Amino acid sequence: MKQNKDIRLLFAIIASVLLFGSCSNDQVDDFFKKVVQAPASSIERDVKGHEQIYAVHAILRMGYKGGMIGVGPDGNDSVRAYNTYHVVNGELPVPVMQEIDIAKDDDGQMTITTERDCFDVIASDDIYYGLELKYYDQNGMLINHQFSGYPFTKDNEGYSIPDEDNATLLVHQHFFGIGNASLNKEVTDSTASNDKQQATGLQMAYPRSLSSQPTYYDRYTFRMKDGNPEPATKFSTSNIYAPEGFTLGQNQVPFNNNLAWKAIEVSGKPEALQPYAFDGKTYHLYKTIDPMELNKITPELFTYEYRDTDPVEEDLGKLFTEAYNDDFTDPDTDAPRQRYGHTVGFLRQKRSLDVGADMDRLGFKGIMQFHMSDVAFQLQVRICHILNKGQQHVGESEKPAKYCNTNNSEHSFLWDFNQIQPGWDSFDIDYPLSVRVIANAKDGEDKCFNDVKRFYPQVDKTRLWRMLTQPQDFFSQYRQNVVLM
Repeated sequence: MKQNKDIRLLFAIIASVLLFGSCSNDQVDDFFKKVVQAPASSIERDVKGHEQIYAVHAILRMGYKGGMIGVGPDGNDSVRAYNTYHVVNGELPVPVMQEIDIAKDDDGQMTITTERDCFDVIASDDIYYGLELKYYDQNGMLINHQFSGYPFTKDNEGYSIPDEDNATLLVHQHFFGIGNASLNKEVTDSTASNDKQQATGLQMAYPRSLSSQPTYYDRYTFRMKDGNPEPATKFSTSNIYAPEGFTLGQNQVPFNNNLAWKAIEVSGKPEALQPYAFDGKTYHLYKTIDPMELNKITPELFTYEYRDTDPVEEDLGKLFTEAYNDDFTDPDTDAPRQRYGHTVGFLRQKRSLDVGADMDRLGFKGIMQFHMSDVAFQLQVRICHILNKGQQHVGESEKPAKYCNTNNSEHSFLWDFNQIQPGWDSFDIDYPLSVRVIANAKDGEDKCFNDVKRFYPQVDKTRLWRMLTQPQDFFSQYRQNVVLM
């Protein structure tokens, strides 16, 4: 009898955990490991939903603003396209296509698995970069489409109606900001065994210069109070060591990974108030910038324009020569929407195919420009699972908060790439991509060339300048490799 009672109690506890679980199954798995001696979760369960992202493939392609093209069911939806290029670098002045792969290691931590661990870019009014993000489950299957679902169901009278309670499109959006830590990297050691080792990522890696001894850019690093850096307290949890007597705004504070780890070690403890001697100097802890304040000024470093397509995994302008089932049910015919003869256009709200319908934003594809050179920073990428609801106008019925930016009524009440809101802290994935802005075309041909040469010594000056100032002419030789975004 006691054994049966214990079993009933155990199942009651398990039911409670399942009932109140979040978008991830990790907590449930950890709970099971503690109370039940059973085999690990099956692959089928691990990859059941979009929350089980196992790997990321990030692609950055250089390009320029192109012309107008016709897209949509009849090709009569005219949109502006960006020409980006899927070209292996070869003899190119700088990388045109760059790829970074990230996957979970044996401990479940997202780890860089490619030789390239950083995107190198150039600031320019004429150059744009297309960022494409692909997510895979543990079986290697692409799962981007799982975030764009807009299914239909039957009402009591048998009519097809939108099943918005199960529409993943309505509650997901990528946001892009500035982070403060990089991922570990998987590397092969130099021994004959070629064992895989890990290079530890950087900590407190706020925007900093590209000099041999990098220094932080104060504006994007320190919290200010009355025009001065705000000292740490024993309760502040994010702090950085700065030399005694440093002047805010002069970008004098060195970035040092050892100092960063020491700051992490003592933050939130009484010793955070004590001076620290390092490399012959005395350092004190200061608070880092508030994340929401950093989000606001992010566009000073880079801007991002959402360019999601429908279907999300297909390229803009692609013509479907075969029927295509994209997991969308036509409410009039109860049949999967077919795409034969359609040209891929942009993602619209409720996955509408109507020309002029309001656009939507997911963030699997987007166009970036960079505005400040001589800077390394962490591009923080988040898929936010927006659980809140709100109103576009007072007195109206509530809508998913993704569509309730009342300060952006002229653009369908949508949120921009850097406008993640306080309390939106449920993420399906949250990871950094390292970026170096190595030069700026606005600095002129000579300085731009010399800045690029620091990182790509074989660069040809004439070809580089032609690429940056006449991209349409330069890239015409690669027109077979264009990816429209």
